[in-house]
Order: sequence, then C-alpha cells, then structure tokens
Amino acid sequence: MAACIFVADNWHASPANPGERGVILENDGYYWFLYRYFEGANLNHQSELIDLYGGDEIDGYQLHRLETELRTALEDVCRKPERWRVLTGWRNEAAIENEVWHEVERDKMVLLIQALLWLVEFAKDRHLKLICSGD
Repeated sequence: MAACIFVADNWHASPANPGERGVILENDGYYWFLYRYFEGANLNHQSELIDLYGGDEIDGYQLHRLETELRTALEDVCRKPERWRVLTGWRNEAAIENEVWHEVERDKMVLLIQALLWLVEFAKDRHLKLICSGD
C-alpha cells in the first residue's frame, strides 16, 4: 500500500512537478502520524483526503486547508523527541494487546512535511491540483 503525491492539471495528466519532487507515502508511522492532519484538512468526509488505496484531486480551498494542517504538523513535529512511536493499526481486532506501533524520526518527518508543503505551494503557484494516487 502506497500513495504517490504529485502535481498535475488533473488525475489523468502527467505530473507537472519534477519527478524527484514527488512524494510516496507508505503504510507506516510517517503516514499514520500525518493522517490526523490530512483528515483535519478534509472537507469531504465521504472519503479520505490522502488515501493509500484510492485517489483524489486536491485544489482550491481544500489545498489551502491541507497547507494549514501541514504547517501545524510541522510545528508539532519540531516539539517531538528525536524519535517516537506512532500507532499504525492492530493485529486482528482493535484492542490494546493487538496494537502495532512504528518508530519515526523527527528529521525524516520534517523532510517529508517540507516536501509535501513544496508540492502544495507548487500546485497553488501554477493553479494546478495536488494528485493523490493510491494503489
């Protein structure tokens, strides 16, 4: 499970951003730490904003909301220790004894958020969309 994040005119168009500036989000602690911020920006609660399985186009006010949430996430991360654990799911049913945790690193998280913010700004500057393509 992974989601590719890039900038384009629409879902079917080629990426407008340089390939090395795209972001891949995996099913790991980095994605799940940011998930609450993604959903904090989500104006359509019928689907997830950044989905590891599906896809979406993000533009206009929704893009502004995502930028705001990512900036808040960056502030929060800067107050975290060098490493911390993030709940990423459960084995079988949701119960304390079935929790699955992954460790994340502050510096890597900062770089990820900065990369996402760069894509948001790139999309806004060019009046394009942020595309999330999950598999």
